[in-house]
Amino acid sequence: MKKVLLIGLLMLSVLPAAAQVRLGVRGGITLNELRFDRDVIDSDNRAGYCGGLLIDLNIPVVGLGVEASVMYTHRDNRLSDGNVVFKRNYIDIPVMARYRLDIPKVKHVFAPMVFTGPTFAVMFSDDAPKEYKSRKTYVSWDVGAGADLFNHLRITASYGLGISRAMSYIDKEYNGDKVYGKDRHWTLSAAWLF
Repeated sequence: MKKVLLIGLLMLSVLPAAAQVRLGVRGGITLNELRFDRDVIDSDNRAGYCGGLLIDLNIPVVGLGVEASVMYTHRDNRLSDGNVVFKRNYIDIPVMARYRLDIPKVKHVFAPMVFTGPTFAVMFSDDAPKEYKSRKTYVSWDVGAGADLFNHLRITASYGLGISRAMSYIDKEYNGDKVYGKDRHWTLSAAWLF
């Protein structure tokens, strides 16, 4: 048992030395929708945008890696309740576990990947009407796929499923009960890794 623990600790100490760390910039577009827990309000899909910095940790031989970003994200929302339109702005922090398929002789030109992980969002502004209360923080779970092209350009598409509530609404028709909404969003982005 001591030998197994010693080998495990030795492997953990060697992995960071063998890992490749790269920094990059990312920009993209989002298509988001608020899903409420009752059918009293519908939300249209609306386009937004995002941009920020990323750090990429890659373990070369295994193909596993971790990517973390700090992103400014702008979300537009339109609700069916009186055609309410409002904007929300967030600082998103996605932390993704990634598997990249490094095919010999091709990986420097094209390397496909899949990834998943949580995104932590902190709202810093919104202009929603007073009956709509945006939460200051929320968490979503993202899954996606993409590819590294020419070892510097990363193109990805992902879907984020809201885990925690992003907004609440006081429904006057149902004795003032609260209706809760969660974000669902598609993101298409491009990143340049240095």
